[in-house]
Amino acid sequence: MEPTVHVTAIDYIIIAAYLVLAIVIGVLLGKRASKSMAEYFAAGRTLPWWLAGTSMVATTFAADTPLAVSGLVRSQGIAGNWFWWNGVFANMLGTFLFAPLWRRSGVLTDLEFIQLRYDGKAAHFLRGFRVLYSSLVHNSIVMGWVILAAAKIVRNTFGWNESITLGVLVVITFIYTLSAGLWGVVLTDFLQFILAMTGAIWLGIAALNAAGGSVSLVQQIGERGLMERLALIPSPQTRDLWLAFLAYMLLQWWSVGRPDGEGYIAQRILASRDERHATLAFLWFAFAHYVLRPWWWILVGLASLLLLPGAIPKELGGDEGAYPILMGRLLPAGILGVMIASLLAAFMSTMDTQMNWAASYLTNDFYRAYIRKNAPDGHYVLMGRVATTVILLLGVAASLVTEEISKAWMLLAGLNAGIGTVSVLRWLWWRVSAWSELGAMVTALVANVVMHVLGWMKVEPFTWLIEKQGFPLRLLIIVSLTQVAWVAATLLTRPEPREKLVEFYRRVRPPGWWGSIAQEAGVPPSRIGWQWLFGWLGGVFLIYGGLFALGGLLLWQKAWLIGGGIACLLGIVGVRLGLQAVARQYAEASEAR
Repeated sequence: MEPTVHVTAIDYIIIAAYLVLAIVIGVLLGKRASKSMAEYFAAGRTLPWWLAGTSMVATTFAADTPLAVSGLVRSQGIAGNWFWWNGVFANMLGTFLFAPLWRRSGVLTDLEFIQLRYDGKAAHFLRGFRVLYSSLVHNSIVMGWVILAAAKIVRNTFGWNESITLGVLVVITFIYTLSAGLWGVVLTDFLQFILAMTGAIWLGIAALNAAGGSVSLVQQIGERGLMERLALIPSPQTRDLWLAFLAYMLLQWWSVGRPDGEGYIAQRILASRDERHATLAFLWFAFAHYVLRPWWWILVGLASLLLLPGAIPKELGGDEGAYPILMGRLLPAGILGVMIASLLAAFMSTMDTQMNWAASYLTNDFYRAYIRKNAPDGHYVLMGRVATTVILLLGVAASLVTEEISKAWMLLAGLNAGIGTVSVLRWLWWRVSAWSELGAMVTALVANVVMHVLGWMKVEPFTWLIEKQGFPLRLLIIVSLTQVAWVAATLLTRPEPREKLVEFYRRVRPPGWWGSIAQEAGVPPSRIGWQWLFGWLGGVFLIYGGLFALGGLLLWQKAWLIGGGIACLLGIVGVRLGLQAVARQYAEASEAR
């Protein structure tokens, strides 16, 4: 099959220069990373907010992300993006409530938090189970689909041999991640983000100009009877998309996964300089993730409706093939090299993070916690590098058995359905125990296994539930079951030992329902109270307002621009109040210590 993009000599030079620079960064930082576990997995807890936040957003930018978003716009319109835009609510919750608490906890990984908050056999089992599940199963599935997606892009877009190309990229990523630890990851992420945004903006503007500019683009889409593609909110007439929108906005953001932050998000927060930097890092991540990035991909998707009318052949990638096809048509030599390097960088920025944080779990939360507790730091750094190797091999193996990316995504979403509530309340309510989390996780796991087995056996309605169109209802069922399970597990088991709760409260000083625990701890109660709500609501207004305003500016939709601008101004006020509350809480916690 003929590739959609033809690469010139100057493009190859630009790509090679980027890859060499990535290796140089890893080599230069290798000695610093070897000093201690905190340096290797937490960058010495000295990351400034802009670097930590940029690393988060670079990690979420995989090689297939722009293709997926532009393809989604072609098939479902702008409103199809609510499946990930709903995350603003959770991200702002993490910014103003949980980021300061994570940083104050002082743990090395978010799984170490389990034994800071809970005690006993249930806590030990929960930590061990989550280590193995997160690092070996969940992480392998994610790396598997990232590698699979990159292989398709390399083969169909550039016509390169995917095994050789990805082998080179993986080896380079492995070298700097193995050598420099988190420092190498975040610095290359910063470079990768700049490269990726440069390429995305250039192609977005080129696509808009090729379609005749903003006004012409909107007018031509209307003339072709495709105005629903421009809707920010799906119409109730588009039943499946409307139901999915309701599920995302009312259910998914607080119930699927852990709204308090986990994995690489928690890792960057814990590596930040202090609570203020942790909060700003999360805020910058959300702004860059939702406001700055998506419209450049959306413009390509909309312009492709005019520039590439009709169905795109499956062998060229279907709707997702529009992005690389327009890359080849619209970008000149040199700029095309930057664009290709940005896609390769996006792949590498996801892979390096997955390797490093999963290795931190295996090293700190399994090997150090259960096998060898009091070894020198140098020994743990060595074991971290061994764990990084294991994680990479598992990810490559997973890519060989992964067939469809969307099904892998829905599987993980189902496995994490319903655990969000308990992950939030474990900070705010003393009665939540390790049994609460186990009840939610086991129920979600069992419900998913039963649904998929019955679906594969062609038992109705489970056959429909495990398909994409049945996902919203499947999500609702699993979330409902997990809520009942974790509440029952909480009330039917003993609470955590009082001394453990007092110790936790003294260290973290969380807001919420702590009652006599707070009095017993002998430290002034957290004065943030419910003031974080101002920051949370302000952040939501700021991010959605910025998102709509930028879209209104690029597509010259005055209602979006004006409405989004007003929301932004209101949001800035709320964000300012929230940041002041966080700063006051940080000062009080410092005095108490």
